[in-house]
Amino acid sequence: MNRAVAFIFSMLLVSLAGADTLTLQNGQTMKGRLTGFSERKFTFATADGSTYSGYPLDIKTIVPDAPLKVSVKFSMKQYDSAEFIQFDQNTLRLRKNQQTLAEPVMFLKTMQCIAPADPDRPPQTETNVSDPASPRPDMEEAPKPRSWQRADKWREVEEDRSTVISRGEEVNIDAALKRGFVNVVQFHHPRSLASVREGNYIQALASKRSNRVVLLRVVVQDFKAPILVAQNIQGLPQFWVYSAQGKLIKKLTDRFTEGDIDAAIKEAHRVRSL
Repeated sequence: MNRAVAFIFSMLLVSLAGADTLTLQNGQTMKGRLTGFSERKFTFATADGSTYSGYPLDIKTIVPDAPLKVSVKFSMKQYDSAEFIQFDQNTLRLRKNQQTLAEPVMFLKTMQCIAPADPDRPPQTETNVSDPASPRPDMEEAPKPRSWQRADKWREVEEDRSTVISRGEEVNIDAALKRGFVNVVQFHHPRSLASVREGNYIQALASKRSNRVVLLRVVVQDFKAPILVAQNIQGLPQFWVYSAQGKLIKKLTDRFTEGDIDAAIKEAHRVRSL
């Protein structure tokens, strides 16, 4: 019996020694296994058998005991097979084709761990396999803003400073609204393709006086921006649509199209505050 207890205890020590480490912003540390990322949260199986699910803003670091092979999808690119090295400073650190990559977590959509979650898993080594019959190219780099052109639709329009109501600092959005117009507040990151594309679309709508639409931009560089923290915004871009009377009608936050934008603006024109 004593030998059995000693064996179980020794196995537990070995398991913890080889576990991934997650550290929260408040200093709390967890041992276990990183299991993935979805719905804007990391998931982590702790050593005591429970599961932790948390937003990146609440997590200081995630350090695996060995590089973990993952499949990662961002807003503008994806890696079907890469190595997860570490998460820190709101940055996902990966290795792909012997190159180290630093990707902002704000653009992360999903991450699936494709290596076995085993306490004794060895460091992952990647083997290049070429299959000309079924190539699977990864999108390694997002287009630079100056090359985002498709009949002027994807071009990064030079900023009209009068429409920028914040560069990350907290702001009274209600006070910034232009009465008598449908206001669209855009939470914008300059390197987000979706934010540039849809922002240009709304700006084109606003350029026609008959539409009576105003575009107000909140330009941020990362999730540490005070206005994002204050509004608990976990994903970009977002478009908040207000009626001409200043009533919030719709928040477009995930997987929306230009048709959704048109519908929200149309609804805002139709709605009247009581």
